[in-house]
Amino acid sequence: MALLLDGCGSSSNDATIDDAATADSAAPLSDSGSEGSRETGSPNDGATGCVRTIAAADRPRKVVVSHPFVASGMKGKEYEVLDLAVDGTLTRPTTPVTFAMGTALNAPIVFTPDGEVGLVAQDDGSIGVFRLPANGAPAVVHAAFQGGFYAGGIVLAPDGSHAWVLDSNTGPNGGGVYEVVIACDGTLMSRGLVIPGGGATAMALLPTDPTKALLAARKAFQSPANTDVHLVDLAAHTLIGSAAAFGDTDAIVSSVAIMPDGKYALVADDGVTVGSRMAVMSLVPAVAPVAVLPTPYPAAVVASPFGNAAIVLNDDSTDEIHTLSYDATKPAAPFVITGELAYAFPKPQIPVTAALIDRGALRGTVLIGENVGVRRVVFAASGAVTDAQKLSFPDGIPNVVGVVGVQP
Repeated sequence: MALLLDGCGSSSNDATIDDAATADSAAPLSDSGSEGSRETGSPNDGATGCVRTIAAADRPRKVVVSHPFVASGMKGKEYEVLDLAVDGTLTRPTTPVTFAMGTALNAPIVFTPDGEVGLVAQDDGSIGVFRLPANGAPAVVHAAFQGGFYAGGIVLAPDGSHAWVLDSNTGPNGGGVYEVVIACDGTLMSRGLVIPGGGATAMALLPTDPTKALLAARKAFQSPANTDVHLVDLAAHTLIGSAAAFGDTDAIVSSVAIMPDGKYALVADDGVTVGSRMAVMSLVPAVAPVAVLPTPYPAAVVASPFGNAAIVLNDDSTDEIHTLSYDATKPAAPFVITGELAYAFPKPQIPVTAALIDRGALRGTVLIGENVGVRRVVFAASGAVTDAQKLSFPDGIPNVVGVVGVQP
């Protein structure tokens, strides 16, 4: 079963969406982060966010993971902060650093470019927001922000002033892409639906022009019937082009990854009807399907920032990580699945979400959330992919890792 942006079960939450859509005010939560509290925001087209200065490329970073279960097996709301040293070593503080928001199982935590504010889509459709002060304990900004959407994933703008929220519901039920403004204190305000259509499950910004994005959705604006991948202009709120990635309407896209040259993308289908496949999409001169590669239960795809490789996380009892090579000079087959990652540590268990560092000495570092731990995999400029570390937590349901995020 896909866990990354697959939108599973979200269509059963129409009442939640309808309730949120009627809200007409926004009130930030105090730093207490009390369970069950939530905040709603009404659309505000005139709101502007906080443009942020990107943090130093080489510095100690924080990694945040969710722990989505308690000892009884019921849903948990705990998050934990880990330390990532400048040499890439990942450690867990002797006294765990934790805070509480909502349950997070599906989509990675994303950070503003200064690394101060983190956002995550939670399994009740809300967004959890927290701050990581340079010297201080984590502070919850919104334990559960509702903005008229059912959040399945979040894509952050490069300047950190706003973010796009993916709602996998159908168009008539409010699905599509929403926009939220991020204030300097981390509080959110919704700008409402900016890409109508519905069924939005994954999106990635074009590295060559981040005002544009490749969106996996059942529809975007007035896209042609039976297309499921759309090139959209996020600034102008227009459709550039659409294509049918798989040649059918059965895919549930879990992840989209675009190569740094902006020429090709990988679109993973982790659905239950067909699934176990990735579409190779050409983006230049127009979005178009190239090939479909078989791979079991692809929960997430990550492109190397060096532009010559990628990895796919294979979930749902397969529990594997596969590597791909990339060569844009071979338009008939730019991607080749080269095999399973050579594990230096025990084989993955439930690898679902991944977070990439694409700058500084740690460029190419990928943090992967697993059952009771976090794996560090490293892309090299040569195209090699190395299994560098596995930070294991003690066995036990409360130590299960749901999602992961790392400061940029």
